[in-house]
Amino acid sequence: MNKIKIVDFETLNEKTPYHHQVNGLDLVLIRYDNQVSVLYGRCLHRGALMADGHIDGQNLICGVHGWDYRYDTGISAYNNDEALYKFHAEIKEGWVYLEEDEINQYLKSHPQPFDRNIYLGQYADTNPEDTEPYTGYIRELSRNGLKNYGHHGPSAAMGVDRNTLPKWEEIQFLPAQLAKRPLLDEVEVKTQLVIGQNAKGHCFWKCPFCFRHELWGIV
Repeated sequence: MNKIKIVDFETLNEKTPYHHQVNGLDLVLIRYDNQVSVLYGRCLHRGALMADGHIDGQNLICGVHGWDYRYDTGISAYNNDEALYKFHAEIKEGWVYLEEDEINQYLKSHPQPFDRNIYLGQYADTNPEDTEPYTGYIRELSRNGLKNYGHHGPSAAMGVDRNTLPKWEEIQFLPAQLAKRPLLDEVEVKTQLVIGQNAKGHCFWKCPFCFRHELWGIV
């Protein structure tokens, strides 16, 4: 095994995530009780750097959406099926060593999608979701401006897709009495509608000729 020296153990603060990259693979190191844990350094949710997170109890918490992983094992306490790969690490003569063959084998089995030569390539979203539909659009504008859209920006046909509008089935009316105390159950409720002089000139239909004007006395 080809061991590689990556960091002075004494430079690591207790239970503080530390980022390191080996052969293009992001790692996160956590020192605890004179030991060190070296885990895959990207959150399994959206690919955020775990070194940007924090320690809470026995968990390493992703700083973006709060996903948790045990800092000593990499296994999520919330869902044991989710785990950051833990690499074999050795502390020797005050330095932390890793096995380069293990790093390269992981890279072979899990090719990394990050193009660090482009703008914000280090922070690519590995699992984009439609709950955040404009993330890709914002990233495109941040990289290329309006070059790929033209100076007017994106254009589309007039009109709005129905599935983007509020729907009647999503609207719920909750009737309530506003000005008077509620009546007792045995009291009869009047439902008669009276249109008096105050309604004059306020026809709902606003049409120039309508039989309702004469029927209801609205002039």
